[in-house]
Amino acid sequence: MTVAANPLPRAVFLDPNDGCLTMARVLVRRGCEVHLMVAAANAHMLSSRRTHGRVLPDPRADPQSWLTALQEIAAAGGGVVICGSDAASEWVSAHRAVLPESVRSFESADGVHTALMDKYELYQLAAEIGVRAPWMHRVSTRAELDALDRRITYPCVLKGALGHRARAILGHGTVQIDSRDDLMTKAGALLEHEVPFLLTELVPGDETALEGAVTIRGRDGDYPLEYGRHKLRQWPPDYGVGSLTSSKAVPGTLAMNRRILDHTGYFGISSCETKRHAETGELYLIEINVRVPGSFGVAEACGVDGSWRLYAVAAGLPLGPQPPQVDGRHSMLPDIEILAVRARIQAGDQTWRDVLRSWRGTRDFGIVSIADPGPALSMLSTMVRRRVTRIVRERWSRLRPRPASAPVVEVPPPVTQHTTDPTDARRSA
Repeated sequence: MTVAANPLPRAVFLDPNDGCLTMARVLVRRGCEVHLMVAAANAHMLSSRRTHGRVLPDPRADPQSWLTALQEIAAAGGGVVICGSDAASEWVSAHRAVLPESVRSFESADGVHTALMDKYELYQLAAEIGVRAPWMHRVSTRAELDALDRRITYPCVLKGALGHRARAILGHGTVQIDSRDDLMTKAGALLEHEVPFLLTELVPGDETALEGAVTIRGRDGDYPLEYGRHKLRQWPPDYGVGSLTSSKAVPGTLAMNRRILDHTGYFGISSCETKRHAETGELYLIEINVRVPGSFGVAEACGVDGSWRLYAVAAGLPLGPQPPQVDGRHSMLPDIEILAVRARIQAGDQTWRDVLRSWRGTRDFGIVSIADPGPALSMLSTMVRRRVTRIVRERWSRLRPRPASAPVVEVPPPVTQHTTDPTDARRSA
């Protein structure tokens, strides 16, 4: 008896995040073969049921390993590449010309993905087509920073032109700057590593004023997937990843996103983030991510069938109309939501009652899934093991006998205009 080949192209997730894991679970249930090419920090994802995968090194440190892995995928019949990080999308764009045709991707060699990813190029494009964005200055050298010194007003925002590069150095891609000393410290670290950054206007408003339009733009200019969301909490607070994100009607952000993508002829998934000015109500463009967002679970929670629709567009499969969006449905990333909640409660911004109320409506929990418990259990096991190891080392260092102190040797005081050289005293004697 001959087994029929799977008509669905395999899905290959490069450097997947929590949103990719949600998507992978949906595709597995629908009969798709899923491969996860994960970073070492996300090795726990390889415990997901009925998936294949491996750990890959950082693409900037070892790009050949990524190329070899995708060449192996091509030799096994090819597949659809879906990126879960900026670094992955940047790498695929840079290497698209040498990747086998049987490995399909949204990223191409035309540079559109990297242009939208680069905040400086994005803000320049926004100015050209009349889209409102914060004022900004680009800095790539110490001389440029010194020239701007007296023109900068505080507080402002520092963000890496390519956020993932800044994040690798500072631990975050965007941070508020409150003083000149603060600026020189954080900017100096980026300049030392030759990472360009922007100094931009701080748009007033808390993190709930951040809206998002998550879309897929097809090759013909259609939008097979389009839904809105906004952040309820994020980590780090104010300038981080959404730890609790909710579906919401955001017509202004959707229109702004379409205007930019249509102008560039972009093809693929995008997550356009905007912020509504707390005083004027005006909408400002903040950034556009060109890979699967970490909160992509909202696409399942709000009923738009986002995971399948994203895969189908990438694979060239037919699709019917998108189901309507249900507002007020949440996606939570528990590992960082814990940190975000603790920070807000300690700061007095929110109470436990506020937190519990905000959790109502959560339908997706990122890495945590009752039907697929492996990744969460693996991550928890790693966290516990690291914690126990740290505690044991700290206690051992306290119990370990310390080496005997070296005898104290008295040293004569230095010779100064007030203290004579002891040898002079001996000579006079």
